[in-house]
Amino acid sequence: MLISVIIPALNEADSIQACLAQFDQQDDLEVLVVDGGSTDGTLGLVESSDIGRCITAPEPGRAMQMNFGAQQATGDVLLFLHADTFLPLEGLDLIRQTLVSDDVVGGRFELGFAESNIGFRLIAYMSTLRSRYLGITYGDQGIFVRREIFDSVRGYPLLLLFEDSEFCTLVARRGTFVMLPAQVRSSTRRWHKWGVARTVIWMWLLRVLFTCGVSDKTLCRWYRAVR
Repeated sequence: MLISVIIPALNEADSIQACLAQFDQQDDLEVLVVDGGSTDGTLGLVESSDIGRCITAPEPGRAMQMNFGAQQATGDVLLFLHADTFLPLEGLDLIRQTLVSDDVVGGRFELGFAESNIGFRLIAYMSTLRSRYLGITYGDQGIFVRREIFDSVRGYPLLLLFEDSEFCTLVARRGTFVMLPAQVRSSTRRWHKWGVARTVIWMWLLRVLFTCGVSDKTLCRWYRAVR
């Protein structure tokens, strides 16, 4: 079972080498970094690494990058991972073990953070509950899917925001979409940059507005304004 790890990147020079290093000496694995127009040397760092290869998407945008990466990938399983997120040590084995069951179409991990103070532990816990019981899954949890299922739902919707949760909803309609009993470790850099409480409130507000029918283009403008 060949797993293709697809990492969308945009100006990730500070994190991309560490992200790639977690896949050093892994078997049955393909690593693709899909760049969206970086100007900080991200491409050079990937190209100088002996882990994976870098390709450039024809257009910027995370959904476009992930779909383009999937087109170039050769794996039976596609794993979409943020450039500042790390799998648990047994993560790839858990994916393979889970997909032995034919009814499992894909899944995600529990959310965890690089910092383990009580605030981030609470956010991780609540985010995992949200994903498990409301079915709202975001890309920082690490999303994996069988190749044929990805093709059948035609990849990620070309949205500017919430493309990951909408994709997972489509995949979950095709079979069992599991949550693996292990945490990824995601960076807290953006939480610190924007403010923890502000980020939580703002993301929930955007989610509610999206559910109420506000367009992704409008929400993305507001999201960028806050950033």
